[in-house]
Amino acid sequence: MHLIRTNNPKKIALLNEPVQNLHHSLYPERFKAYEFQGVLSYFEKVINEENHHFIVCVNNEMNLGYIWFEEILRSETAFSNPSHYLYVHQISVNEEYRGMGIGKLLFSSILELAEEKSINRIGLDYWVKNDSAKMIYEKMGFKLEKEITYLNL
Repeated sequence: MHLIRTNNPKKIALLNEPVQNLHHSLYPERFKAYEFQGVLSYFEKVINEENHHFIVCVNNEMNLGYIWFEEILRSETAFSNPSHYLYVHQISVNEEYRGMGIGKLLFSSILELAEEKSINRIGLDYWVKNDSAKMIYEKMGFKLEKEITYLNL
């Protein structure tokens, strides 16, 4: 297994199916069912943005999963100090390859970039009903820092 950086929106759109289907199954009122053309169109717009990174895990020319993260640089404001961090938008491993260390391997790419750029903070979010994500991220050392709530009317 090895990691490759990609700017191929079709590859990412295909790999997005498991995570999109999971989000739709957990929150059907909020997330659409996976639809390749719509997802492809979205990734065609963001994949070449300067601070976005897409890394794919490949084994024998099979794409097993991906991580999409962004390097964020925020200026100081009247309310907050400047910050420079990496933000994970999505990580997904195809179901038949889960439990094989692929997620850890994908995450190593973000840790590598963080070290290379002297970035000491990585952020991400996950949906409350996604218990497996919560367990994985807690095991990796992520700490809850902010909660967002909604009032549905």
